[in-house]
Amino acid sequence: MPSPTRFAPRRRPAGWSLVECLVAVLVLGVLCAVALPDARALLDRQRAANARHLLSTDLAFARLAAIQRHAEVSVCASVEGRHCAGVDAWGSGWMVYEAPAGSSAPPAADGVLRHQAWRAPPGWRIVGNRGRSRLRYRPDGRAYGTNLSLWICRHDHLYGRVVINNTGRVRSEVHDAPGGCIR
Repeated sequence: MPSPTRFAPRRRPAGWSLVECLVAVLVLGVLCAVALPDARALLDRQRAANARHLLSTDLAFARLAAIQRHAEVSVCASVEGRHCAGVDAWGSGWMVYEAPAGSSAPPAADGVLRHQAWRAPPGWRIVGNRGRSRLRYRPDGRAYGTNLSLWICRHDHLYGRVVINNTGRVRSEVHDAPGGCIR
């Protein structure tokens, strides 16, 4: 008697079917859409931390330069690193320069000690106190005038602040205040 013919079980082809691939892409898309707002908030906090760090470092450098050189050193908002700009121009950059007594700008290009060009993304700005477009350090490291505050904002959202007191010390603050940057 002939032996019954046995059929070998069908093997499933390796890989994913079209339906399985579409479901995986759909799940991945939903997960990315849920995580995107958190990634944007993280990026905003990192940009603000970068601006606070750059400002704090250059302000501390200016104070140290004034003490070491026994001369007045100023920090002001500057776009190109040769001339001081207005109060609202801190978001385009700033410069540190040796300031002879009574001058409001560096006398020559070699008087500029440091220039920081901050390329802010759209909507970002650094705003200083009203009426304070520069900070001047005395040869003993103290700052002239009243405290200077620089607010770091994206649109009207306050992310941080850098404060320089009369003794010349720099303090950095982290904020997360919607509507807190109305300057």
